[in-house]
Amino acid sequence: MEDSFVDIENIRFHGATLWTDFSLFGSPMAYGSLCQTQMNDYKMIRRDPSYSKMRSIDTFKIHQFSRQWLKKSLESSKGMKNIVVTHHAPSLQSVPEHFKKDPVTSAYASNLEDFISEHQPLYWIHGHIHTPTRYKIGETEIICNPHGYITEKYNGYDKELIIEI
Repeated sequence: MEDSFVDIENIRFHGATLWTDFSLFGSPMAYGSLCQTQMNDYKMIRRDPSYSKMRSIDTFKIHQFSRQWLKKSLESSKGMKNIVVTHHAPSLQSVPEHFKKDPVTSAYASNLEDFISEHQPLYWIHGHIHTPTRYKIGETEIICNPHGYITEKYNGYDKELIIEI
């Protein structure tokens, strides 16, 4: 799901990649440029229709679009049980301690804590971080339960995780 939702009974699943805004540590332009030079995403991912390489400014713009879409989608579904599903993390709290000060971390998470506090979805489920985590921002439970790469050692992934809605 990319900037779209699915309703199942009284539950709305809002889905987006939600690329980051590179603003965790300051200037999105500076951190976006740094991440563009250091991450495989910007060497491997191509964009349509030109098939040119994806740039950090592209993902920044996509983030802004997705964030606006998500805001409208959450506002239009008040009274429903809202679950947000994104690839990128909505908070630095999702990042393992040893990466929290790494400038490239700005490509893995955005600071959406105020956004979450304002809209209070029931759950926000994300990936991209290869370490499981579970915490709350206000009444919203943030969950990341990744398996990780096949070559990585066991990271705490819970293959039997069930979320009751």
